[in-house]
Amino acid sequence: MSQQLLEEMLKKPQRETAGADTNLRFDYQKNWAFCEMIKRHLEGADYLVAFEYHDDVVFMEPDEDPQKVDFYQVKTKKSSSNVTLGFYLARAKAKEGRKPSILGKMYENFDGIGAGHKVRTVLVSNVQFSFCGSNSCAADLKESDVKKIKEKLTDELPVFDEDRLNNVYFLTTGVSLDAMRSFLMGEVSELFKMELGEGHGVNMHAWTRLVQDEINRKNNIDSEGISSTNDLKLTKCVNRKFLTDTIQLVANNKTRAPDMTLVNAELKDAGWTAVDLMKMGKKISNAVSDYTNPTNGDAEQLKQRLEHLFHSEAPPALPDFLTIALSKVDTVTEGLSLYNEKFYFLAFAVIVFNEEI
Repeated sequence: MSQQLLEEMLKKPQRETAGADTNLRFDYQKNWAFCEMIKRHLEGADYLVAFEYHDDVVFMEPDEDPQKVDFYQVKTKKSSSNVTLGFYLARAKAKEGRKPSILGKMYENFDGIGAGHKVRTVLVSNVQFSFCGSNSCAADLKESDVKKIKEKLTDELPVFDEDRLNNVYFLTTGVSLDAMRSFLMGEVSELFKMELGEGHGVNMHAWTRLVQDEINRKNNIDSEGISSTNDLKLTKCVNRKFLTDTIQLVANNKTRAPDMTLVNAELKDAGWTAVDLMKMGKKISNAVSDYTNPTNGDAEQLKQRLEHLFHSEAPPALPDFLTIALSKVDTVTEGLSLYNEKFYFLAFAVIVFNEEI
């Protein structure tokens, strides 16, 4: 009897991945995965998705006991020129021999996963391929291209299994680097309609940032430290239930951005400049998103420390509280360096004051 798919993946050695070479491309990779999650969610799939685990993105189904897995490698181009087959078969020179090709590395995903599980590897591009359509199987390419793949991979790999070409796919997104953000929000809108109906009035941008933050966190966890399938699920994966539960949490959360007209008037009377008010105002939406994010443990710590400061100092007015908080910013944000930027910290403190009074 073959082992569970998750256990087999756990035993597979992690191969080195270069990752995206720019922030824009890295964001594209994660947002494409986010869109794929939503697509499967809308289709009713019971999915489990891992980030930076054996490949850029790994989708498994069903969640509880996966029987099939799709490994995705996401590549992007700024130009609209087509991607050639040679791009995926090229092997750069190394100190000793040559580096693996992209397709050769993708072939490694088949190793170590036993019979009885459906395994696919998918090469994703934001622009069209010159050698096939937008969703094509490698085995169905024209004869000359299949021959080229066989020759290159036979030379590159210790063992080349031709049958696996039936489970290698080329997929184009049709979404440019610049358009991905707006495309994602369109998918989020469809998801909210399904979960909450029309006219829900929930801040979709706050929820989107919440999920993106969680994807970032999962993405950055070192895979080498994972020792059990339960650990794998908890530390590297997101599932259908996470999306559903967080939508409900955001829908039920009553925390809203403070009335900035009143806040600005009070702070202006206390001597704040218009520039400082504008700088803080730009941070409010991000601070509200973090404040209401149930998965953000660091933001929860910041919230608790500011709440303690509020109750221990008992400031009579908002300007006084912000002055006290800013004077102790290093202490309050100790171990939370992402949150000690002055105007973000002040925006977060405004929300805490607004919720506590």
